[in-house]
This record gives sequence, structure tokens and C-alpha cells, in this order.
Amino acid sequence: MLASLLTFLLVVFVTLFIALPLLVLILLKLVPGPLLSWADERAYRALDVERYNRESPYNAPGFKPQHTLCASQALQPSRPLPADLNGVYLRNGTNLQFAQTRGRYHMFNGAGMLHQISISNGKACYSNQYVKTPRYQIEQAAGADQYLHFGDLAGGGKAGLARMVITAMKQRFGVLPKLDVLESGNSTTAIQYHHGKLYCLQETGYPFALDTRLEDGELRLSGEGHFETFDGKLDSPFTAHPKIDPSTGDWYTFSTEFQQGKLRHSRVHEGRLVAHSVIDQQKPALAFLHDYFLTENYLVFPDLSLRFNPKALFGPEQSPMVFDAGYPMRWGVIRRDHQDGDAVRWFTTGQPGHLWHVVNGWEEKRADGGTDIVLFAPVFRSYPSNIPIHNPQEPHTTFNKWRLNIDDGRVTEDRILLDHFYERPSFNTAFLGRPSRYAYLLDEQKEGMMAKGVLKYDMIDEREVAYFDYGAFYGGEALFVPRATNSGSDSQNDSNASPVEDDGYLLELLMGADQAELLILDAATMTEVSRLPIPQRVPFGVHSCWLNPMQVQALA
Repeated sequence: MLASLLTFLLVVFVTLFIALPLLVLILLKLVPGPLLSWADERAYRALDVERYNRESPYNAPGFKPQHTLCASQALQPSRPLPADLNGVYLRNGTNLQFAQTRGRYHMFNGAGMLHQISISNGKACYSNQYVKTPRYQIEQAAGADQYLHFGDLAGGGKAGLARMVITAMKQRFGVLPKLDVLESGNSTTAIQYHHGKLYCLQETGYPFALDTRLEDGELRLSGEGHFETFDGKLDSPFTAHPKIDPSTGDWYTFSTEFQQGKLRHSRVHEGRLVAHSVIDQQKPALAFLHDYFLTENYLVFPDLSLRFNPKALFGPEQSPMVFDAGYPMRWGVIRRDHQDGDAVRWFTTGQPGHLWHVVNGWEEKRADGGTDIVLFAPVFRSYPSNIPIHNPQEPHTTFNKWRLNIDDGRVTEDRILLDHFYERPSFNTAFLGRPSRYAYLLDEQKEGMMAKGVLKYDMIDEREVAYFDYGAFYGGEALFVPRATNSGSDSQNDSNASPVEDDGYLLELLMGADQAELLILDAATMTEVSRLPIPQRVPFGVHSCWLNPMQVQALA
């Protein structure tokens, strides 16, 4: 009897742990496509994608993609355009490539799409184009999604993990072209200019350098380009929000690497990576390091309560991003001339928190001769693991002020200025790192989805100045553009612009269910200057940049 039982157990063991894995391995070698497609279909069904997408907040009309491409279509302004507003407005954002998707909807899903509005001598035109990363090119050739979407992991649990493993195996066995992890993204978050180049940015990969040319003086973007590693010196994720020194144009960046938990600092000077070092290593890793501060002498970045822990895919969160309320938010401070091996100085707050975006920070001398760093930003005191950015499930923020005593390492002030859901702030970045008065805060509280208006807020006197309501439209980012006094300069901000902080314009790409407009506000008075109706709708998106005439010429 015992011998029979042992024989049976041996057969089971050999079948489960030797024969079946060997059979699967043989099948993967012989027919990897059908086998992995079969497995992927089961993971897709386990994710219940079709039902999930029908019920998702991201199924709202404003999130729907736009597949029609325009080239230099003339725009008719509602009122004459300012004579001193000449340049190019660019906004990046996600745009699902195909009518049908096999991924769970999320704001981070989809290829990148650039929306361009060129303004010159009172005339304007609109163009749009995909960001043609390697992933875009592969999926366009296949005519369908091929790789994993962010929405499959953020709340997808074991089924999402299974799809991630299957996608990796498809690349391993030649079913899909293999993409390096730092070249597998769509570069959808932002777009910025540096030293004669335009870069599409996403904090999980390399920057994507766009091919650019001028035709009859107008900037033309094909969407093609290449991932930039700065002569092979960049070996990690980059950033979506470089802090740009207004006098030198240098980029100061932070990034986080999920797998190893490494935090990196980099600096790009005149197109060269001149600093790149690991400043800390954490487990579980920081989930997002999306934005940070640059002051006269320091760089300040947030270490947040939203952590990256793959084990949580098997827990109730069903997501590798988990908000740990027991992990107090803290600020890391390094000097601008940080050297490899220099320690980070930590300033711990008494509360958990998560940040997406910051306004400005600067140094102030105290009466005792010491130095404080003053910081302004919206903060979330909790954040769901499915990362519901820009939809009604996203929690409430407060607009906060912090004060760090750089001499004794204490957080001496952590105070709510506005208890209202404001996010995606902007300001006159010519004042980056030094005392500035005005922040332009987007109002997401009215509907909990994108922005229904913009508040001008005085950070010095701590008071609300003026509010502009977007009416039937939604906004993504009220970009400050300084009023130019002549043709401009090659730095990020026009060095010949008015020295008055709010002397300029706010440019906001307003989005609706079936139409879009570029709104131009007078930043000083918060009154409407003009609107440029766009010939087609634009999907919800956020980050933008402005190129002055000299920057445009440098892209030739």
C-alpha cells in the first residue's frame, strides 16, 4: 500500500514539476505565438477589460482618442491676437492608437500625440501628430495593441501581472520585437525645449528627441525621432519635469527606478549629460518622483507615501502602487553642485502625502542669520492604488506651504493655504528658485475631472486674487508665457521679457466633448484676450510648452 502511494506521488511530482514544464517549454520553442496568444486571451478575460472599460471614468467623451491628423490648418481668432505673442504652443498627451484596445482604460494608456498651434504676426494655424516611438511604430505596423498598458497593472492584480509576464515572454521568444524597458514607453507626459532640440518626456524611460525642420518659417514635426542617451551616459529613467535654470537653460532632474529602488539626480548642460549619480536607494521604491524644486543653491525633492511594491499585486490593492499611511512624507535636499557620494539631507513631515506637481520654492534668510527653504505645492493626504489621475475618483488636495530650516534639519512650517482641490499649478518660470508672488492653480473640485477654471493666487500675501471659469470646457494646464519686448532668446524664458512677474499671458488648451479652443488670458488681469477655435476636438491632456521665435529658429 505504501509503495503504491509513493509511486503515485512520484508520478504526480514528475508530471507537475518535470513533464508539464518540459512540454510547455517545447511548445514555446515550437509554436510560441499560438501558445502565448492563448495565455494572453485568458489573462485578458480575467481582467474583464470590456466590462471594466464600459464602467470606467475614463470612458467619458473627453478621454476618447483623436485619430484625424491636421497639417497647418488656419485658425480664426475670436479677437485680434496680441502683436507681441509670436511663437509655437505645443502640448503632449496620451491618445489611444486604435478604435479598440485590449487594455484597461487609464489616463496613462496610449501613444503620444502632439498638438501644435503656431502664432505669427496675428495669424495662427493648428497641426497634430503622433509621437512615433519604437512602440508606436511596431503597433502601427501590427494594426493593434501589442504591449502592456499601465491600466492593466494599476488595479489588475494577478491577471495584470500575468499579462506583464506574457508580454515579456512574447519578446523573449520572438513573437514581439524586443524593446528595452527604457525604450518601451510612448513619451506621452510632456514636451520641452533644450539647446536646439525638442524632447518628449516620460519619467519611466529615456527622453525622445524629435526630428524637427522649418518650412516657410513654420515648425514641422513628423513625430519621428530617437531615444536620447546623451552619448550612452544615461542608463536610467529620466524625468517628465526637468527644472530649467532660466539663465543657463540647464536641466536639473530626478528620477526613480522601480526595480532597484534607486533615486538618481542628473544635469544636462548644452545638450550634454554632465552629472548623473545615484543619490539614494529605497525598498519599497518610491512610486513616482514626478516634480521637485530648484532654488538658488539647492535641489529639493519629495519622498512620498505612495510606494512601489510588486508583492501588492497579490493583495487587496491589486496594484504595485500602494499608499502607505504609516510612511510620512519627507523632503530630500541636495546642493546644486552635488557630487557623487554626497549624502541627502532629509526633512521629515509628520503626515503622509503624495505630490504630482509643485509651484516654486526659494531660500529666505531668518532673523538669526540662518536659512530657510520655502516650498509651495498641492498635496494629497491619501491616494488610491489604481492611480485615478484626472478623474472623479481622485481624492482632494490642499494647497500647502512648507518651511525647512536648512541649519538644523527641521520642518518648521507645514500649513494649508487653500482647502480646495487645486492641481497642476503654473507660474512665471523666469522666477524659478527665487521669491515669486503668483501661482495659477487649476480647479478640479467642481467636477473632479480635469479643470473647470484657474485661480490666480498670491503666495506672498496668501490670498486669492482672481478666478477665470472655463465654462463648458475643461483645461489641462494654464501655461504662463511672458510678454516679449523683442524677438526673444534661446533660453527657456525670454530674457528680454517684461521684468514684471505677471506681465504676460496664460495659454490654456480647452477641451470639450466635440470641440477645442486655445484660450489666451491676460495673466495680470485674468481677463480673456482671445480664443482660437480648433477644427477638431482634442483629447484630455495636460503638459505644454511655449517656443519663442529664436527657439523655433534653432530647431531648423
